[in-house]
Amino acid sequence: MNMAVQDGLRGLIAPGKTERAPRAATGSKSGARTAGVQAVERAVQLLEVLARHDAGISEMARETGLHKATVHRLIRTLEQAGLVQVTPDGTRYRLGLRLAEFGSQALARLDLREVALPHLRELRDETRLTVHLAVLDGTDVVYIEKVDSPANLRMASHVGARNPIYCTSLGKAILAALPETQAERLLERVAIVPRTAKTITDPARIREELAAVRRRGYSLDDEENEDGIRCVGAAVLGRDGQVVGAISVSGPAFAVPGPRVSELGCAVAGTALRISRGMGYTGPAPAGVAGGTTG
Repeated sequence: MNMAVQDGLRGLIAPGKTERAPRAATGSKSGARTAGVQAVERAVQLLEVLARHDAGISEMARETGLHKATVHRLIRTLEQAGLVQVTPDGTRYRLGLRLAEFGSQALARLDLREVALPHLRELRDETRLTVHLAVLDGTDVVYIEKVDSPANLRMASHVGARNPIYCTSLGKAILAALPETQAERLLERVAIVPRTAKTITDPARIREELAAVRRRGYSLDDEENEDGIRCVGAAVLGRDGQVVGAISVSGPAFAVPGPRVSELGCAVAGTALRISRGMGYTGPAPAGVAGGTTG
C-alpha cells in the first residue's frame, strides 16, 4: 500500500483506539461512496496482515484496530471472493489462491509488453503502419502498447484506451482464440451497438466472422470501429496455450487496401507467433503462418 493511503488509514483508525462508525453523508449516494471506499481500505488492511502471517479474527482486529464484527464481515466477503481462505485447522485465515491468480495475470501482462515490444517495432518497420498490443479486460480490449507509424499515418489511439471486443481486430482475434463457450459468454454480456455503418451487429454474422478468423489465422476490422480505419490483428498465446492478448496493425483504409489485407495478415500472424514463442508457447503455428494450416 502506498504511504499516502497508509497515512490516511492511520488517521482514520489508530491501533488500540476505538473504531468510529462512518459519519452519515448528506446525500445517500455520497454516503454510499464514502462507506464503499472505507470498506475497501479496511479490506486492504486485512489482506496486508494476512500477507505477513496467518491470523484469526481477534488477531486481525488487534493489528488493525477494527472491531471484531467488522473484521468478521469483511473476511467473510473476501472468503466468498476467493481472496482469503480458512487454514486446515479452521482457526485462522490465510491469503487465497485467487490472489495468486491475479498476481500471475498482472505479471503476465507486464511480461507480455516487454517480450512484445521489439517485435512490434519490427512489424511497424515492415508494414509502415501503427501497431497496437492489447489485452482483454471484461468485454473490452485495452491497449497496453502502441508503436506509431513512421509515415504520416498517426492514429488517435493511446495506451490505456478501451474498445469493444466485437468490432475491433484485436477483440476478434482474442475472441477467436478463446474456447468457444467462453467467447459466447462474452458476446452475451456485451452490448452490441453499431460504431459505424459497417459494424457487424448480428450475433450470427459475428460468429461466422470468428470462424473465418480461426481458419485464416488473422482478424480484420474493416472500418467497423472507426470510419476510414482498417486494422488487421492476431492473437498472442501464453505458455499454456491460452490467449494472453493480441496485436494489430492499423491505418487509413487507403493504406490498407483489400489486396494488401492477406499480406498484412500473414505478417501480423507471424509476429504474433514469435511473441507467443517468447511467452513460452510451444504449440503448433496457427493457420496462415509458416508451419500452420491454411484456409
